[in-house]
Amino acid sequence: MDLNLQEKPGVICDALLIAQNSTPILYTILREQDAEGQDYCSHTAFTLKQNLVNVGGYTGKVCVRAKVLCLSPESSTEALEAAVSPMHYPLSYRLAGTQHMEALLQSLVIVLLGFRSLLSDQLGCEVLNLLTAQQYEIFSKSLRKNRELFVHGLPGSGKTIMAMKIMEKIRNVFHCEEQRILYVCENQPLRNFISNRKICEAVTRKTFLKNHFEHIQHIIIDEAQNFRTEDGDWYGKAKTITQRAKQDPGILWIFLDYFQTSHSDDSGLPPLSEQYPREELTRIVRNADPIAKYLQKEMQVIRNNPSFNIPPGSLEVLLEAEWSQGVQGNLKIKKHFTVEQIVTYVANECKCFFERGYSPKDVAVLVSTAREVERYKYELLKALRKTRAVQLSDACDILSDHIILDSVRRFSGLERNIVFGIHPRTADSLILHNILVCLASRAKQHLYIFLCGDC
Repeated sequence: MDLNLQEKPGVICDALLIAQNSTPILYTILREQDAEGQDYCSHTAFTLKQNLVNVGGYTGKVCVRAKVLCLSPESSTEALEAAVSPMHYPLSYRLAGTQHMEALLQSLVIVLLGFRSLLSDQLGCEVLNLLTAQQYEIFSKSLRKNRELFVHGLPGSGKTIMAMKIMEKIRNVFHCEEQRILYVCENQPLRNFISNRKICEAVTRKTFLKNHFEHIQHIIIDEAQNFRTEDGDWYGKAKTITQRAKQDPGILWIFLDYFQTSHSDDSGLPPLSEQYPREELTRIVRNADPIAKYLQKEMQVIRNNPSFNIPPGSLEVLLEAEWSQGVQGNLKIKKHFTVEQIVTYVANECKCFFERGYSPKDVAVLVSTAREVERYKYELLKALRKTRAVQLSDACDILSDHIILDSVRRFSGLERNIVFGIHPRTADSLILHNILVCLASRAKQHLYIFLCGDC
């Protein structure tokens, strides 16, 4: 599964033995004799060898020998010994000492934990990130034993990454086509982004409630804290769809973060006491140090005075938060700027960033509402004409080589290296700090917030 290969029925596990003065050996443990077991093991071993070099960056000579073991009482010792791949390798392929073993183990960690960054498509190249121990522990859960799961993740803890990884795993475990897996979110931009990955069918909550989806077996729901019940019971419908096959129900995993709740309506989520089984992602890995500290401060405000539609117990997860340190960046908060001053400042900062090698794909300008988008669009374009970035797109065009101009809510689940937040506010003062958390968590390295007088 860690090599993105399809699961083979009858295989209990694959185990890799790494020992000094030996070549690595991959053991495939079968429940009973299987004529295709050796082919499966050999293919897995070959794929692992390729990944250790191409993904993990191992530079030494490497081979992975394949050996099949069977738990069937009919299996004999002779049959087991004969199952080991007969190919003999020169002594130079053996791991001669701890230095060679450590280098191979380091490559193995990259193979097991590596994933393609969300920014890869935007940058035009593949950027490799590593799963945290928390993320990998959740990813490694048996899907057959965890058909339904609620995953609570703090801002920047990688919920959308996990959602995508789980959909890839569903495809390999259940041997199903992407048309059998449904991803549901609140906003069109995030839907378009996930749809572009071609790992599932992606829809918004409103579309989900309108259509029947007779062909769907498995459902992943993302950013569920921002769902509403205005169009119907989305949670009940998701459970009904995934439990149609009583003997073999589908997967229903729900990702959410109450700190990023952007409305004061009923979300349609079950009570916190019924959100079980439940896992928590508490390690924040996306944001530079100054942004992470700002998030921590704003989340503490929310925890002390939550909106009435947020279960108070759900915010205690903040006490377990861990913050990755050492990521450079900056946070600047400006007050009482006029529209002209704001757009001039944004244009000048963009010009400086572009001269340092950043591109329009790195920048998002986020405001409170769609009406605010129209208010700033003309003025911002006029100011940006002094730079080489004169085009703006909304978040639905996230993969374009343009600066994104959109609302904080519509940018939920997405990210950019540089984010400018203009006058973030809301009609409901109780969720103002939630909006600020939504805004700040979208920025990876550089965050600028222009506050109005009453913020």
